[in-house]
Amino acid sequence: MKEMELAIAIHGHNAPGLALGVRMGKIAYRLLDTKKHGRGLTGVVETKICLPDALIAVAGTTPGNNNLIIYDIGKLAVTLAIYETRIGYRVSLRSKAAEIDDAADKFMHRKGKLGKEEKDRLADIFLNLDERYLRVEKVKLTLPLTSQKTPIARCGACDELQPNGYMQDGRCRLCLDDGYFERVSTHRKE
Repeated sequence: MKEMELAIAIHGHNAPGLALGVRMGKIAYRLLDTKKHGRGLTGVVETKICLPDALIAVAGTTPGNNNLIIYDIGKLAVTLAIYETRIGYRVSLRSKAAEIDDAADKFMHRKGKLGKEEKDRLADIFLNLDERYLRVEKVKLTLPLTSQKTPIARCGACDELQPNGYMQDGRCRLCLDDGYFERVSTHRKE
Protein backbone atom coordinates (compact mmCIF):
# COMPACT_ATOMS: atom_id res chain seq x y z
CA MET A 1 0.00 0.00 0.00
CA LYS A 2 1.74 3.12 -1.25
CA GLU A 3 -0.03 5.50 1.17
CA MET A 4 1.20 3.57 4.19
CA GLU A 5 4.77 3.47 2.87
CA LEU A 6 4.66 7.23 2.31
CA ALA A 7 3.13 7.79 5.75
CA ILE A 8 5.93 5.77 7.37
CA ALA A 9 8.52 7.79 5.42
CA ILE A 10 6.94 11.04 6.67
CA HIS A 11 6.38 9.82 10.24
CA GLY A 12 9.69 7.99 10.62
CA HIS A 13 8.33 4.63 11.75
CA ASN A 14 5.30 2.35 11.63
CA ALA A 15 2.70 3.06 14.29
CA PRO A 16 -0.88 1.95 15.01
CA GLY A 17 -2.18 5.54 14.93
CA LEU A 18 -0.48 6.13 11.61
CA ALA A 19 -2.11 3.02 10.10
CA LEU A 20 -5.47 4.07 11.53
CA GLY A 21 -5.08 7.53 10.02
CA VAL A 22 -4.26 6.05 6.62
CA ARG A 23 -7.35 3.81 6.81
CA MET A 24 -9.59 6.71 7.86
CA GLY A 25 -8.13 9.06 5.28
CA LYS A 26 -8.58 6.56 2.47
CA ILE A 27 -12.24 6.06 3.38
CA ALA A 28 -12.92 9.81 3.43
CA TYR A 29 -11.00 10.31 0.17
CA ARG A 30 -12.89 7.50 -1.56
CA LEU A 31 -16.24 8.95 -0.44
CA LEU A 32 -15.30 12.40 -1.77
CA ASP A 33 -15.06 10.81 -5.22
CA THR A 34 -12.53 13.35 -6.46
CA LYS A 35 -9.25 13.39 -8.32
CA LYS A 36 -8.05 16.39 -6.30
CA HIS A 37 -4.93 15.87 -4.23
CA GLY A 38 -3.52 18.52 -1.91
CA ARG A 39 -4.80 21.85 -3.21
CA GLY A 40 -8.56 21.84 -3.50
CA LEU A 41 -8.92 19.69 -0.39
CA THR A 42 -8.99 20.52 3.29
CA GLY A 43 -8.07 17.99 5.95
CA VAL A 44 -8.81 18.26 9.64
CA VAL A 45 -7.28 15.94 12.23
CA GLU A 46 -8.54 15.90 15.80
CA THR A 47 -5.23 14.94 17.39
CA LYS A 48 -1.69 16.07 16.73
CA ILE A 49 -0.36 12.52 17.13
CA CYS A 50 0.14 10.32 14.03
CA LEU A 51 -3.00 11.31 12.12
CA PRO A 52 -1.59 14.49 10.51
CA ASP A 53 1.23 12.50 8.88
CA ALA A 54 -1.25 9.92 7.62
CA LEU A 55 -3.50 12.53 6.02
CA ILE A 56 -0.50 14.17 4.35
CA ALA A 57 0.30 10.79 2.75
CA VAL A 58 -3.26 9.97 1.69
CA ALA A 59 -4.61 13.34 0.55
CA GLY A 60 -1.58 15.60 0.14
CA THR A 61 -2.94 18.15 2.58
CA THR A 62 -0.25 19.98 4.59
CA PRO A 63 -0.17 22.66 7.28
CA GLY A 64 2.29 24.66 5.17
CA ASN A 65 -0.29 24.96 2.38
CA ASN A 66 -2.95 25.87 4.95
CA ASN A 67 -5.06 22.89 3.94
CA LEU A 68 -4.35 20.61 6.90
CA ILE A 69 -5.79 21.84 10.17
CA ILE A 70 -4.78 20.26 13.46
CA TYR A 71 -7.81 20.78 15.67
CA ASP A 72 -6.38 18.95 18.67
CA ILE A 73 -9.15 17.71 20.93
CA GLY A 74 -7.56 14.31 21.48
CA LYS A 75 -9.92 12.26 19.31
CA LEU A 76 -8.93 9.63 16.78
CA ALA A 77 -10.78 11.23 13.88
CA VAL A 78 -10.03 12.80 10.50
CA THR A 79 -12.13 14.90 8.16
CA LEU A 80 -11.46 15.43 4.50
CA ALA A 81 -13.48 18.00 2.57
CA ILE A 82 -13.58 19.77 -0.77
CA TYR A 83 -12.25 23.27 -0.13
CA GLU A 84 -14.76 25.17 -2.29
CA THR A 85 -17.88 23.54 -0.86
CA ARG A 86 -16.57 22.70 2.63
CA ILE A 87 -18.49 19.42 2.27
CA GLY A 88 -16.66 16.26 3.23
CA TYR A 89 -16.51 13.20 5.43
CA ARG A 90 -15.47 12.77 9.05
CA VAL A 91 -14.22 9.32 10.00
CA SER A 92 -13.75 8.45 13.68
CA LEU A 93 -12.91 5.31 15.62
CA ARG A 94 -15.83 3.72 17.47
CA SER A 95 -15.23 2.64 21.06
CA LYS A 96 -16.22 -0.95 20.22
CA ALA A 97 -12.97 -1.25 18.22
CA ALA A 98 -11.24 -1.79 21.57
CA GLU A 99 -12.83 -5.25 21.63
CA ILE A 100 -11.00 -6.40 18.48
CA ASP A 101 -7.73 -7.23 20.20
CA ASP A 102 -6.02 -6.78 23.57
CA ALA A 103 -3.55 -4.39 21.90
CA ALA A 104 -6.45 -2.27 20.59
CA ASP A 105 -7.91 -2.06 24.09
CA LYS A 106 -4.52 -1.17 25.55
CA PHE A 107 -3.92 1.48 22.86
CA MET A 108 -7.37 3.05 22.91
CA HIS A 109 -7.64 3.23 26.70
CA ARG A 110 -3.97 4.08 27.31
CA LYS A 111 -3.50 1.09 29.57
CA GLY A 112 0.23 0.96 28.99
CA LYS A 113 2.93 1.05 26.40
CA LEU A 114 2.59 -1.34 23.48
CA GLY A 115 5.46 -3.70 22.72
CA LYS A 116 6.91 -3.93 19.21
CA GLU A 117 4.89 -7.05 18.36
CA GLU A 118 1.68 -5.43 19.65
CA LYS A 119 2.37 -2.24 17.67
CA ASP A 120 2.97 -4.15 14.45
CA ARG A 121 -0.10 -6.36 14.97
CA LEU A 122 -2.31 -3.38 15.79
CA ALA A 123 -1.00 -1.36 12.85
CA ASP A 124 -1.97 -4.25 10.56
CA ILE A 125 -5.40 -4.50 12.21
CA PHE A 126 -6.02 -0.76 11.87
CA LEU A 127 -4.80 -0.60 8.29
CA ASN A 128 -7.39 -3.23 7.33
CA LEU A 129 -10.06 -2.23 9.86
CA ASP A 130 -13.61 -3.25 9.00
CA GLU A 131 -15.73 -0.12 8.49
CA ARG A 132 -18.22 -1.22 11.15
CA TYR A 133 -15.62 -0.10 13.72
CA LEU A 134 -15.56 3.38 12.21
CA ARG A 135 -18.14 6.12 12.32
CA VAL A 136 -18.48 7.91 8.97
CA GLU A 137 -20.41 11.17 8.76
CA LYS A 138 -20.99 13.59 5.92
CA VAL A 139 -20.15 17.03 7.30
CA LYS A 140 -19.80 20.68 6.34
CA LEU A 141 -16.80 22.48 7.82
CA THR A 142 -17.61 25.56 9.88
CA LEU A 143 -14.15 26.69 10.98
CA PRO A 144 -12.22 29.36 9.05
CA LEU A 145 -10.21 27.82 6.21
CA THR A 146 -8.00 30.80 5.42
CA SER A 147 -5.75 32.85 7.63
CA GLN A 148 -6.92 36.30 8.55
CA LYS A 149 -5.92 38.79 5.87
CA THR A 150 -5.95 41.93 8.02
CA PRO A 151 -3.34 44.71 7.96
CA ILE A 152 -0.13 44.16 9.90
CA ALA A 153 0.10 45.89 13.26
CA ARG A 154 2.72 46.31 15.98
CA CYS A 155 2.00 44.87 19.41
CA GLY A 156 2.00 47.68 21.97
CA ALA A 157 3.68 45.46 24.55
CA CYS A 158 6.35 43.35 22.79
CA ASP A 159 6.80 45.44 19.60
CA GLU A 160 6.44 42.38 17.32
CA LEU A 161 4.45 42.53 14.09
CA GLN A 162 1.45 40.37 13.23
CA PRO A 163 -1.92 40.63 11.48
CA ASN A 164 -4.20 43.03 13.32
CA GLY A 165 -6.99 40.43 13.33
CA TYR A 166 -5.02 38.41 15.86
CA MET A 167 -4.61 41.37 18.24
CA GLN A 168 -6.84 42.42 21.07
CA ASP A 169 -6.69 45.94 22.49
CA GLY A 170 -3.47 46.58 20.56
CA ARG A 171 -1.67 43.60 22.07
CA CYS A 172 -0.87 40.14 20.73
CA ARG A 173 -2.13 36.93 22.33
CA LEU A 174 1.29 36.17 23.79
CA CYS A 175 1.33 39.47 25.67
CA LEU A 176 -2.22 38.83 26.82
CA ASP A 177 -0.97 35.63 28.51
CA ASP A 178 -2.69 33.48 25.91
CA GLY A 179 0.49 31.91 24.59
CA TYR A 180 2.13 28.55 24.37
CA PHE A 181 5.27 29.33 26.38
CA GLU A 182 6.54 31.14 29.46
CA ARG A 183 9.47 33.52 28.94
CA VAL A 184 12.58 32.48 30.83
CA SER A 185 14.91 35.15 29.46
CA THR A 186 15.71 37.14 26.35
CA HIS A 187 18.74 35.83 24.48
CA ARG A 188 19.86 39.13 23.00
CA LYS A 189 19.39 42.50 24.66
CA GLU A 190 17.72 45.19 22.53
